[in-house]
Amino acid sequence: MAKKANLLNQSNGEASNMTKKANLFRCQQQQKKKKSGPPNRRIRKGKRVVKQSKQMDIVDKQATGIHFHEEIIIQILIRLPMRPLHQCKCVSKSWAALISDPYFKMKHLNHAMSNQNSQKLLICQPCPKDGTVCFYRSSLSSVDVEKLDFPVNCRARCCKMLCCSNGLSLVLVFVPDEVEQLFLWNPSTGESIILPNPQFPPEHPSLSIYGLGYDSTSDGFKILKIDVDKPYSTQVLALKSGSWQKIDYPRNIDNLFSGMDSLAFVHGAFHWIGLSVYHSIVSFNISNEVYGEIPLPDQMCHSCNRYVETGVSILGGMLCSYSSCIDVRGEGTFRIWVMKDYGVNESWIKLYTIRDGMFYSSIPKYRFADGEVLLYGTNFRCLGIGNGFSTSKGPFGLWPQYDIYHQGFVFTESLISPKLLT
Repeated sequence: MAKKANLLNQSNGEASNMTKKANLFRCQQQQKKKKSGPPNRRIRKGKRVVKQSKQMDIVDKQATGIHFHEEIIIQILIRLPMRPLHQCKCVSKSWAALISDPYFKMKHLNHAMSNQNSQKLLICQPCPKDGTVCFYRSSLSSVDVEKLDFPVNCRARCCKMLCCSNGLSLVLVFVPDEVEQLFLWNPSTGESIILPNPQFPPEHPSLSIYGLGYDSTSDGFKILKIDVDKPYSTQVLALKSGSWQKIDYPRNIDNLFSGMDSLAFVHGAFHWIGLSVYHSIVSFNISNEVYGEIPLPDQMCHSCNRYVETGVSILGGMLCSYSSCIDVRGEGTFRIWVMKDYGVNESWIKLYTIRDGMFYSSIPKYRFADGEVLLYGTNFRCLGIGNGFSTSKGPFGLWPQYDIYHQGFVFTESLISPKLLT
């Protein structure tokens, strides 16, 4: 009996131990469940996965409250195109103030000048219905043409685009009382201002050539105007001063503007073709108002007497010289050089030699990423019809029209306000 009692007590003890172990196991499992949280949340490889609930809304609101350093925001915003950048002004008052700041506008412009998506084609031509002057903005990579509203009524006569620089366009408008008026216009924002007329207007305004550039020394924009019918009449307008100043011109140099529609501006100086003893590129520095000369490529100089037209433009930030000629058989040859190192004559590189009759008189306007060059000028095969855009492969498909009053410039979209430059 004693043995049976001992065995019974031993079994009861073991059962009690088993019960304690079971209770302990259940407690451990409950603690694990409490640590792991509710069933709709779990930890996996360090990432928290939350099901759609009110908690997600709380997390999203907390995420939008993260503040970045202002310089990081600037680096993000300067990469945006014009349309979404304007929309960002509605985010907050601080963003609107930042985007409107002159410092930000210049940083955005500097970034846009190296971004091909920010380069647009600005077209000026009469509307076919009533002959009024219309402006169009077109992409250089896709069929995206937009009609622009110019803030001046041009119905009376016409207007002429003189040049484009830093997102600004200089426009000469013929107002109803037969008086010419200069406007500085930003096609991207629609802002414009009236500029003072030159002190010594030419007899024929169409025989003047203009250039617009930024002077880093005075931190302001300047306009240079040279009259073709008065070779030694040169004037400069500093927008900050608001007055034209007459500039002396070297008497031993004659100007040749037959192959140009505006003065080429690069490295703080305007450039054009001049003739003294030989053909050369004349430069005018807008900071110290000093003239200089840059030799043309040797091949161009040896053959200048055969060429119908020569000119200077800017391609990819480099000085570009070009020439066109037609031989006795009526075949045309068009050549383009670029100066890789500014002011170094040995750095001239021949970019193109196009032997095709369609390039009678062309001006290089833009260089694409693949090296192709956009040309504006007369189609020799359609001589007498007018001007249009082409490449070495043929008419430029996005804007192939040839119109005798057709004008066009490539410009960079910018936030620069003409009203804040004076």
